[in-house]
Amino acid sequence: MPRIALILALLGLVPFVGGAVANHVAEGGYLGWARYSMPVYAAVILSFLGGAQWGFALAPGGDHSWRSFRLIAAMVPPVAAWLVLLLPQITPQLRYLILAGCLVLWAVIDHLFARQGWGPDWYPRLRWPVTAAAALSLVAGSQF
Repeated sequence: MPRIALILALLGLVPFVGGAVANHVAEGGYLGWARYSMPVYAAVILSFLGGAQWGFALAPGGDHSWRSFRLIAAMVPPVAAWLVLLLPQITPQLRYLILAGCLVLWAVIDHLFARQGWGPDWYPRLRWPVTAAAALSLVAGSQF
């Protein structure tokens, strides 16, 4: 896997891990900010992951089989994340847990897509540990 992809993916965990810690140690306005920002960041990352699949589907010279299906499927993470943030009946704690589940579910889909040749073969090796850390951070952060 490209070293820069690994470095950037690890740096992308900082808001997840930092958010989980902040949810337990921050006070006052910082606590409110931490509890608000962590699910928003998870939604942004889900949108990014859907966009990555768009890139794989549209890359020149790549496998263009099932392109329409792949592009439509890639819209699921951002729409799901948006709904999780939007729906008022979802409690803040449940919002964290649903977003963690969405990250894991999309890692499964990314893995299946890569097995079909619809992305780089190294992509699941990058996604799984980063997804596990992000999802665990969301679970830990939800315990308030």
